[in-house]
Amino acid sequence: MLEHITNLTEKEKNLILHAPMYVSILIAGADGEINDTEKHRILELIHTKTFSEKYELKELYKTLDIDAAHELRQLIAALPDETVERNNYLSDLLAGLNNILPKLEHRFQVQFYKSLRQFAHYIATADGGFWGLGNVKHSEAEFLKLPMIQNPEENQD
Repeated sequence: MLEHITNLTEKEKNLILHAPMYVSILIAGADGEINDTEKHRILELIHTKTFSEKYELKELYKTLDIDAAHELRQLIAALPDETVERNNYLSDLLAGLNNILPKLEHRFQVQFYKSLRQFAHYIATADGGFWGLGNVKHSEAEFLKLPMIQNPEENQD
């Protein structure tokens, strides 16, 4: 189970495991509320990734999918209610990945980063436009490219 992160501390493993939810909550809540459509889309995407991702990430999503609805409710309940405070908290939390990802195999880093970017995009489009396509709210666009997380493809030594 999750062989790519076995050498991390429990806190680091927890951040890696929950990062897709943190990204999703950041994007979904950037406009001030996390609605049911966005919550459903988060859970749906986690489940989809249990079979659509490459092997390295598939196990991570299978682990996250086990109790995803309960985990999502708990994470949202534990976050600040005020939008700016919540966004700053989640951004700072996700920036912590910049210290963790370099400890991992480069291929895993790249795949994980791309997966998080996919989460951001899918959640941003879940609630806008025709069938959820096309409309990304300005508040979500600010975080869409996950500027707080360094792209491992750009930061190779």
